[in-house]
Amino acid sequence: MRKISVRAAMVRGAGCKFLRSFLQLPGNDEKRGWKMVNARFLGMLIFWAAPVLALAIEVDRSALEGTTWRLVSVAHTDGQLHAVPNSVEATATFANGSVSGSGGCNRYTASYTVDDGKLTIGLAASTMMACSEPQTAVEQPFMAALAATMAYKIEDGQLSLLDAGGQKIATFKMQQPVALKGVTWRATVYNNGRGAAVSLIDGSEITATFGTDGVLSGSAGCNHYRAAYVTAGSSITIQAPAATRKACSSPDGVMQQESQYLKALTTAATYAIQGQQLELRTADDALVALFQASGG
Repeated sequence: MRKISVRAAMVRGAGCKFLRSFLQLPGNDEKRGWKMVNARFLGMLIFWAAPVLALAIEVDRSALEGTTWRLVSVAHTDGQLHAVPNSVEATATFANGSVSGSGGCNRYTASYTVDDGKLTIGLAASTMMACSEPQTAVEQPFMAALAATMAYKIEDGQLSLLDAGGQKIATFKMQQPVALKGVTWRATVYNNGRGAAVSLIDGSEITATFGTDGVLSGSAGCNHYRAAYVTAGSSITIQAPAATRKACSSPDGVMQQESQYLKALTTAATYAIQGQQLELRTADDALVALFQASGG
């Protein structure tokens, strides 16, 4: 049986109910009643219903696209939905035939097609960063759920992806985007200058706050830093940071991490925000750093 979106089904149901009430004419001879129906008027009813039904489907599609959806639960190999830890942010943004976001650790992108409540998602391409266990436990089943998606529904602001049997395999909630400025961003990944994007050392913290005065400031892991920055659309330029001169011995390797992070900042050419995540990239589209909004 062909599936349709919830809104389309409601409109279609209302149209059918109206037609049934119209066709229930007085008299016991149903065949005579059917003959009394004006074929031209019936054609007008169908002509009226078609664009309304198409509009309902389009409205449902517009609810899916252009929103950043944050993963709330995902089906594991046991077939059950498991809640996603608050510390892991996995997202999906559908727009112009491409879905992209964070799998919990790596960035991904895939093509998709949506039609009449059906949704299919192509094989995802993603970055290849090593992830810790909480992230991996979310990312692997999430990528599998995307590949198994055959339909979707949106109810009460929640998106559900459905498999071929109509079972929920992933659920999401809407996530409001965060502005670049005035937010404390906590780095989760940075470019080490050797062609690799790596996670932060356990026990270390790197932050960034883009002030309305054009000054970027924060902690580089040991020392505090400041740097002038300029944005224009999605472009960003960050000047060489100035930092305090404290030496830290713990955690091991924090000073090298700090040096690599500060150097990487100067290579940033573009930025993008999806939900609670900020991404800085070079002019060649290499990842500079990935940040999570504080409290996000």
